[in-house]
Amino acid sequence: MITRSNSMLRFTALLIVFSGALNAQDPWKNVYTENAWANRDTWQQADELIRQLNLRPGSKVADVGCHEGYMTIKLATVVGQAGKVYAVDVEQSKLDKLQAILTKRSILNVEPIKGEYDNPRLPVNSLDGVIILDTYHEMDDHDEILQHIKLALKPGGRLVLCEAIAEERRSLSREDQEQRHELGINYALEDLKKIGFTIVKQQDPFVDRSKEKGDKMWLIVAVKK
Repeated sequence: MITRSNSMLRFTALLIVFSGALNAQDPWKNVYTENAWANRDTWQQADELIRQLNLRPGSKVADVGCHEGYMTIKLATVVGQAGKVYAVDVEQSKLDKLQAILTKRSILNVEPIKGEYDNPRLPVNSLDGVIILDTYHEMDDHDEILQHIKLALKPGGRLVLCEAIAEERRSLSREDQEQRHELGINYALEDLKKIGFTIVKQQDPFVDRSKEKGDKMWLIVAVKK
């Protein structure tokens, strides 16, 4: 016999399950602030991204689109006190939060830089590596940005790009993808080749975050010759 109380219990249980499913796959899920980093570590494969940069103690590297410093903090550990990390973002509020984290953790080998929308303002011919993680899709002036990054890299320096795209939107135009804060690997490959980078690795998919955000991330590693 189904009672009213039993029906309410079943309805409540269904709501909990449905809510859990929505929370598990959330395209707007916060992955940038410090309190989200531990969970992000479970799927981002940050160590592999860093490995692709070919860094060593004393290297100089830039995190372009650093947000609050998820990759910046990791890079600072890899390059050590003899190295340097240039943490670039166009939003001062994010750089302020990064600086607070750096101060709290007593990290001294990071230089925050307020970039421009068409120029990350990096030192010329001085970097061993640059990473742009989940930010390239926001760059309307992508050709200018890539030109500046190429100038900033030493010969043999590496650029690592990692972006997300949902399977059902891979065939959309670049404009439509970017409006959804995504980008297909084909567009980035065209950009890099046009600027004169040499592609040494591409992997699609690289990270499957379907359960977290409903998409998959690809990876490109490019070299300045």
